[in-house]
Amino acid sequence: MSQSSTTGTASGMRSGFQRDHHVSVKRLHSEKVRLLYDNLWQPVLSSVLAGVLLVAAMWPVVPSWILLTWLAVLTFVSLARLVLAYYFRRLPAQQQQRRRWLHRFSIGAIAAGCVWGSGGVFLFAGENHGQVAALSIVLAGIAAGGITTLSAVWWVSLGFVLPIILPLLVQFLLLGSSLAILIGAMLSLFLGLIITTSRRLSRIIHDNIALRVSMSAREVQLQESENRYRSIFQRSPLGVLHFDEHGQVTDCNSKLLNILGVNRAQLLGYRMLSHSADSRVAKAVRNALAKGTGYYEGTYYLPKASAGTPLRAFFNGVHSAGNEMVGGVAIIEDFTERKRADAIIYRQAYYDSLTDLPNRRLFIERLAALCHEKQTEQQGGLLMFLDLDRFKLINDTWGHATGDDLLVQVARRLEGCLREGDMAARLSGDEFVLLALLEEEAEVDMEAAAEVYMCAVQQALSEPYRLESRWVEVTPSMGYTCFMAADCDDEELLKQADIAMYRAKAEGRARLRRFKPWMRDAMH
Repeated sequence: MSQSSTTGTASGMRSGFQRDHHVSVKRLHSEKVRLLYDNLWQPVLSSVLAGVLLVAAMWPVVPSWILLTWLAVLTFVSLARLVLAYYFRRLPAQQQQRRRWLHRFSIGAIAAGCVWGSGGVFLFAGENHGQVAALSIVLAGIAAGGITTLSAVWWVSLGFVLPIILPLLVQFLLLGSSLAILIGAMLSLFLGLIITTSRRLSRIIHDNIALRVSMSAREVQLQESENRYRSIFQRSPLGVLHFDEHGQVTDCNSKLLNILGVNRAQLLGYRMLSHSADSRVAKAVRNALAKGTGYYEGTYYLPKASAGTPLRAFFNGVHSAGNEMVGGVAIIEDFTERKRADAIIYRQAYYDSLTDLPNRRLFIERLAALCHEKQTEQQGGLLMFLDLDRFKLINDTWGHATGDDLLVQVARRLEGCLREGDMAARLSGDEFVLLALLEEEAEVDMEAAAEVYMCAVQQALSEPYRLESRWVEVTPSMGYTCFMAADCDDEELLKQADIAMYRAKAEGRARLRRFKPWMRDAMH
């Protein structure tokens, strides 16, 4: 891999990570803001009720217009915050993620804190200890309640609490009495405690929301992954099979059903490790469950199936989160078309397209294998070379179609003469060869058997042929040679049979001649 591609890959990974991180941060912020607005209704209404009770408690010692004005301002700010929350909850989720909504909420929270803090100034009656105690308790309760509902965003909770407690603390310190100073010290301790608590709650809320966001994101990714796999599973050009740790089929896609020619009910629940199952498939499944991978290739037969399916399958084991083998998956490829194509290619490469006999290539390979295989050293045989007399005259006079018809009839008659293990082939034009195996071990017996065989072939090929709606006599010139596989040479055998055939033609055609060494000299 080049340096530029490596750099590009690393840059892409960084940009992908940054993008995912940005999305996570944005969603975390959105969840915090939503939590603030969702928790707003009850505290605001409770604070208004607390304000009413506080006004009632302070009514004897504080002028009524101050109390009513303060309560009106508190009610107005509370209503404004509720209206803001109402509009926020009606917005689409996309618009709720905008930062302006956090700023608006913080303004409302700080304004509410300032209103309550002003109560600590305007409603403070130092000479009335009962009313001062009530004011202190209400303000401390409001501050503590704000901590529990606003700590999702720490600085918002501080913006609410500090304006409430600090004015009251200053009021106690300004009184100067030992009791007031003691209460001020207690308020300072209380303020430090709720700030610390707010910080701790903020972290806990942050972690919980982050965990929920992370889990939600993972669930989304898992669902996307599942959907992606299901799409591949159902639309794959290959068959896909799921099985459990006992080799029982648990799921499959439609392509596999088409490959095997069965319905889903027939395949689901099928045990690939049962005694009636294919032993090679069972071995592949066991290898997948024990070693992680298994392979099968062949013609697969389901139980009670009349026809098999050529296929190959790759088996892979599947582990659980605890690294225990829980089953596996198999990818299955249909070999029917491939085997058909291979058969067509093989046929075209090794068989004559006109007569459907083996061609020169296949015949020579068979003859060479016979002469070189050790297990055939004691095998005897004969090789015949055949040429049709005056074939060119028939082909030119009656046309190539008639000539082809004659060649096909000759091929069928040759096939009718063959015994098990024999082979006839067309070399080219009107030249045919025949390879026959002989069981006789003695040379005299083998030559006699070869002569009988060749005479039968000559008789079969010399009968008249039906050409152009008439019977026509076409004679063959045939030469053959006998051999033992232990010391034969395939090229030499072909030459000997060819020489014998030409000797038959030279003697007047329609002859059958066995190769003799002197024929080679006569040919030269």
